[in-house]
Amino acid sequence: MRVTRTIRDFENALITLLEKNSFESLTVDQICKEALMHRSSFYRYFSDKYDLLEQTLNAQINKLTDNTDSEDDIIKQLLSYIDKNKDVIRHLAPNSARSSLYTEILNILSQVLLERRNLETNDPIVTALQKSDNPEMLAYVLSGAIIGTFYWWQGNNYDVPTEDVINFARAATKSLTN
Repeated sequence: MRVTRTIRDFENALITLLEKNSFESLTVDQICKEALMHRSSFYRYFSDKYDLLEQTLNAQINKLTDNTDSEDDIIKQLLSYIDKNKDVIRHLAPNSARSSLYTEILNILSQVLLERRNLETNDPIVTALQKSDNPEMLAYVLSGAIIGTFYWWQGNNYDVPTEDVINFARAATKSLTN
């Protein structure tokens, strides 16, 4: 899908603002000001800031996991991304975050996993989805485990080394798929 420059500018503005502000505290006016766009442009593409967040998360996760040249599995790709973007993630999911954010991220990640199941890859998660009698349910279970890892890591102030978190998440998802 072709992304217009306007949509990309709003997505980039949201990411920039999330480096220093919680998502809950952001307003559409702040996002428009950061993107150097008018509110009318915002509402032409998005119904509200949650719609922008959903589209931005979807684009970021798809861009991250579409890297078919990578030898890294989905877990390593996602956790490495979080490691590099801790401030954004911290402000996206603070303790007071709206519970629907968790649901939104869960739905997006589950759909990404289901889309990847058609790829030829050695990724153990994709392989498990391909072999599953109920791939949709498994995608949601695995997404919940991965997202739970994100929240746990954040709750521990990212003090646990990235590689340890990746190894634990791999072991946990492996035990869920056996």
